[in-house]
Amino acid sequence: MKNIFSLTQFAVLAACLVLVQSCKPDDDGPQYEIPTTYNFVNVNYSGQTFRLSMLEEMVDYMKTARTQGTTLSSATLKNMFANNGSPFSDVTLNNSGKQLKDKCYAGDQSLIESFIDSVALASQSVTEGSNGVAGIVTSSVYPDKKYVLSANGFDYTEMIEKSTMGGVYYYQAVSNYLENISEDDNNTITTGEGTEMEHHFDEAFGYFGVPVDFPTNNTDVLFWGEYCNDLNAVLGSNSKMMNAFLAGRAAISNKDYTTRDEKINFIRENWDELIAAAAIHEINESIEYFGDDALRNHTLSEFLGFVHSLKYNLNAKITATQIDEVTSPIGNNLYNVTLNDLNAAKNALSSIYGLDDIKDTL
Repeated sequence: MKNIFSLTQFAVLAACLVLVQSCKPDDDGPQYEIPTTYNFVNVNYSGQTFRLSMLEEMVDYMKTARTQGTTLSSATLKNMFANNGSPFSDVTLNNSGKQLKDKCYAGDQSLIESFIDSVALASQSVTEGSNGVAGIVTSSVYPDKKYVLSANGFDYTEMIEKSTMGGVYYYQAVSNYLENISEDDNNTITTGEGTEMEHHFDEAFGYFGVPVDFPTNNTDVLFWGEYCNDLNAVLGSNSKMMNAFLAGRAAISNKDYTTRDEKINFIRENWDELIAAAAIHEINESIEYFGDDALRNHTLSEFLGFVHSLKYNLNAKITATQIDEVTSPIGNNLYNVTLNDLNAAKNALSSIYGLDDIKDTL
């Protein structure tokens, strides 16, 4: 009788242990709430918002030269780049104390300014652009599309835009704020900004160019956010990127540094892939409109700007040598490229990023 009673006790005890275990929290996920929108306490990335708007104004100004007789001022564009002399129509930008130039990758500040000189010079042409002649080139497929191209066919409006997206927004986000975030203080709270670590993560998010309720709201996307949304059907990039930003910020606020690092690595890897995919998207358009000098050279300039931007991620999948290998088939004159050149560049980039299965649908 004694042994039977002991077995019964053991069975009851075992059942209780199972019940207790079944009621324990799930150990596989964080034990804190991750919001569905980027509405955390003490968030401020106004500096990033100002810089997004600055590039918007620069691009809008450069596009005015697509109308014959409208020339661009190199000095005005350089003042916009450095926010010098109140160059913006939006006075809040002039008074913001922010600029693009001092946040740009140091080695490429002069490169972007050389692009500015080139687009201003091309805008001065009074003749139609063609191989060897700078000026406005009109699409034969869509006559309403006109682009200011250099004598070698480069659309420096696009080169400036993409190089700034890379050299400022992408570089600062992934190779400054996210790269060095483990060194930040995460204890001292500044009202309106949170801890240093929270603030730097927020600034990285600000440079991505999406609203706080993205991707539910995808109408106000800018720059990288726009391309993320455009490529979402193929990459599933919208939710992937936004969820990583949300989980990473929540992890920082809850001092969950393992999850923080996982999400930062995810953001950097997927942003890297997004840029490569955007480049392939543009060269696909160059191939589609190969016989149209305006559209081919316009989209090919975007391709080159995106590929150049890949170098700003310290942990990019592509190396500097490989970037040169990808762009070398294009050469120095976009009027002279062949379909073989375009496909060689596309296939080289696609192979590096493992995008061969979707390269033709991007």
